Amino acid sequence: MDDKADLLRALPPLSSYSPEESVAASLDRAQNYHDQLVAAMPGLIVHRDGVILHCSGTLARLLGYDSVGEVMALPDIMALIPEDARLAERNAYARCQQGPIQPLARRIKRHRADTSIQWFDQLLEPVNWGGAPAVMEMLTQMRPQAANAEIPHQGQLLQAAIDAMPNGVLMLDRGLRLEGANSEYFRLWDYPPGMFPPGTPVAETLHYNHRRGDYGDVPCEETVAELCTRFLVKGVINSERQVPSNGRILDIRTAPRADGGYVITHHDITDRKRIEDELRLAKERAEAILKELRETQQQLIVQEKMASLGQLTAGIAHELKNPLNFVNNFAELSGELLDELLELLEPLNDHLEGATRTDVDDLVDSLQSNLRKIADHGRRADNIVKSMLAHSRGGGGEWQSTDLNALVEEALALSYHAVRAQDRSFNAALDRRFDAAVGEVKLVPQDISRVLVNLFTNSFYAVRKKQLTCGNPDYEPALTVTTETRGQDVSIRIRDNGIGMTTAVIEKLFTPFFTTKPTGEGTGLGLSLSYDIVVHQHRGRFDVSSIENEHAEFTITLPRTVTAMSLGERRKT
Repeated sequence: MDDKADLLRALPPLSSYSPEESVAASLDRAQNYHDQLVAAMPGLIVHRDGVILHCSGTLARLLGYDSVGEVMALPDIMALIPEDARLAERNAYARCQQGPIQPLARRIKRHRADTSIQWFDQLLEPVNWGGAPAVMEMLTQMRPQAANAEIPHQGQLLQAAIDAMPNGVLMLDRGLRLEGANSEYFRLWDYPPGMFPPGTPVAETLHYNHRRGDYGDVPCEETVAELCTRFLVKGVINSERQVPSNGRILDIRTAPRADGGYVITHHDITDRKRIEDELRLAKERAEAILKELRETQQQLIVQEKMASLGQLTAGIAHELKNPLNFVNNFAELSGELLDELLELLEPLNDHLEGATRTDVDDLVDSLQSNLRKIADHGRRADNIVKSMLAHSRGGGGEWQSTDLNALVEEALALSYHAVRAQDRSFNAALDRRFDAAVGEVKLVPQDISRVLVNLFTNSFYAVRKKQLTCGNPDYEPALTVTTETRGQDVSIRIRDNGIGMTTAVIEKLFTPFFTTKPTGEGTGLGLSLSYDIVVHQHRGRFDVSSIENEHAEFTITLPRTVTAMSLGERRKT
């Protein structure tokens, strides 16, 4: 009673109001109460496949329509939904029709009759309407308090700020449901805008990725569960992922929030990765070029040494020429003097005893035999010296008709003796198959001799290497040299049973500075120069065939006559 008395005493006396003011105040209070009651009551709307089936009068009034009929006359439910929210609502309706969902309110917006935007709290529920499934929306208008009125505006400002960020941002609550994402996140992952609205479980985005093939041929549920558990690790997680649909490479960083949620940022590092790959490839190319330059430098040094050695060899050959001439000349002169001495002693033969005469005849025969051997070996040494001089003269020789078989024989002898001079234990079976019909061919003998010596030396190297590495005591190095005539051409075929070559080696065989020999044993220029001499200078052909660890065969084909060309001149094509 005291409380009621206090309340009555607190009210202004009725005498203080005029009749008109009392009525107006009552009407205002009644209208405010009505507005609050309507705002608190949920509006209902039922639809199926976009067609509006039912709308409550409360919702019609909340949307600013004069009657329910105006709402029912709309073409479909999408007429009430702003365009930027339609995809999210379609997905929400589809999930609702699949069965009961977690009863969580969603903050959504709708068009009013005057096209303005009204924000609601929404609950969705699947219902049976007229014997068929439908979607029922319960919409409650946000309270008209000043604080609530600012919420949509503040949310828009926050979303605008997040959208302006250059990186993708995804926010999850403690239950791993989407709280928000910016437009860059949808762009980086190639998602349609608004495809995953707030409240969507993050597992649904992972299922979508699996369906479009982002994770390859792996079990779906196990993969999604494993990826979801990564969000539960406390601390910052860094990882890289490539989006197959657009090829972007993302640096993903997950950080937990104080309220139990998570903030996941996505940095597009595609350009950075591309630049890193380009720099890595450029570095590898530079290192390869540097290595090649160093090898080339070493080969040039070796080549210079070989050139100096060639000059030295030429000088020594010239110096050997003189004593060889003396040996040959005096051997011949000694034979003639011995014949004259025998003629002078002929009358004394009858005065010699039988045993003495026999000894004299034996001594004379031995002297004659020794002189013939000296002459033969002197001529042989002279031919070797001539070949050395011809080989060391270099290009620029005269074109002349040359006995090809003799040229091949000289080059073979020179090469074989050079190899045996380095390794006296080396022997090889030499099979000469010379066609007598080859005859003379117009060529530069010094240059073709250089080609042949280079090929013979390589063949001897191949068979010797196989002899040392194959482990077969019955292996016998063999070299077959064949010449034959082919109409207007002649060919020289050199075949060995050495280590052979792979296809990759054959493709690079005539490349300058390419060699399979250890550093110091080969310059990589021999076959390149040989190819230039045969193909470009003599207008011939240079063919190679080989089977690794079985054989290698080089075939040189030369025309019998050709217009003279200098070494290095290229064929005009």
